[in-house]
Amino acid sequence: MRFRSLRVLSALFALSSSLAVSARAQEAAPVLTGRWVSTSPENMGHTFAIRSFTFEGERWRVQFRAFADSLAKQPLFTIDVGGVFVIGARSTKVPGAWEGIFPAQYRRLTADSEAGVAMFAAQGCQLKLGQTLSLTHKSCGFVPSLMQAMGEYDLVSLKGDLLYFGDRSGDLTKERPAALTPFPTRKQSQTQ
Repeated sequence: MRFRSLRVLSALFALSSSLAVSARAQEAAPVLTGRWVSTSPENMGHTFAIRSFTFEGERWRVQFRAFADSLAKQPLFTIDVGGVFVIGARSTKVPGAWEGIFPAQYRRLTADSEAGVAMFAAQGCQLKLGQTLSLTHKSCGFVPSLMQAMGEYDLVSLKGDLLYFGDRSGDLTKERPAALTPFPTRKQSQTQ
């Protein structure tokens, strides 16, 4: 009788575990549709940034605007990247996050001030103030061309009205981050 009870308990445990895994697998990924903007200028070390993401259907776009100051009053440059994306399964390493793949179809760089022009000139790349440079075959400074870095493995996590992506300290073209960035974005209303 005791062995029968253990077999029944074991079978019930296996069934409940299987149902829990199945329920997690069927759980819907977060819906990202809309425009998401940094909640405040993000400290990137020597610069500050405001990121603006737009998601429509399976398409994504980010405008990364860099500034020399924490109030985002002294512009340096803008990186504009976009393409298609897919949100996959829940992350097995980062609680509350989903795995995403963000292939880029274009990458563009614009110097927004003479300081931005000088920053890239010091890295061996000549930009003209306000003129956009397409980075398909050739990199510019620290910004890689599409041929060098076609896309990224990332994380996404929706917490209330805040959207977090993966930590940017590693090379997301080679592996997915193991943590979320501390810098959230917030969904913007249609009137903003």
